[in-house]
Amino acid sequence: MIDLERTIYHMTETWPKYDNLKNESNSTIADFISKIYKKGIFREINRLLTCDIYDENTQKHYRNCDGIGHIVLIAICCAIDSLSAFASGGGEVRNRFTSFIARYFPSNYSGKESKIYEAFRCDSVHGWNLHKSTISGYVNDPKHLSEEGGTIHISLYDLFNDLNKAFDNYYQELKEDNTIKNKLLKRYKDIHAK
Repeated sequence: MIDLERTIYHMTETWPKYDNLKNESNSTIADFISKIYKKGIFREINRLLTCDIYDENTQKHYRNCDGIGHIVLIAICCAIDSLSAFASGGGEVRNRFTSFIARYFPSNYSGKESKIYEAFRCDSVHGWNLHKSTISGYVNDPKHLSEEGGTIHISLYDLFNDLNKAFDNYYQELKEDNTIKNKLLKRYKDIHAK
């Protein structure tokens, strides 16, 4: 039995050894990965989004990500990237990133996976720019995922909420499907082999 209490999400040396994890039940492995993401990575991202600001002029709530939008976006994209590696067992980044969005994110992302990968993940992570995209800190932004003139718009708050939903969908599959478990274990073994 692995010790989830001992696990510190950002310190892989506290994670169970592959040989100990591989024999655990799907539910135990799902709980372990949930601790890494829900109680670790997602908690850090949420801290960037927790200050609620109400603008009386527009009568909208904003998250206090003004001035740190790129940092929030990069953190969300890195979370999708690393989670997609577990879900796919590894492989080429573009394929696993877009496949994870297609499979686990809400249906309103359908057909936008490549655009999100290129305009948000690649441009922000590798270039610290948003040439083909815009971001906002609106909560429940009606422009979320809308496109105009080749530019796609994303609300950081909505993207993060949808990432949480995607994780929940992945978590349920992981608990029930040995193929999903084996993909996670393949990636896990690769991480611990380094």
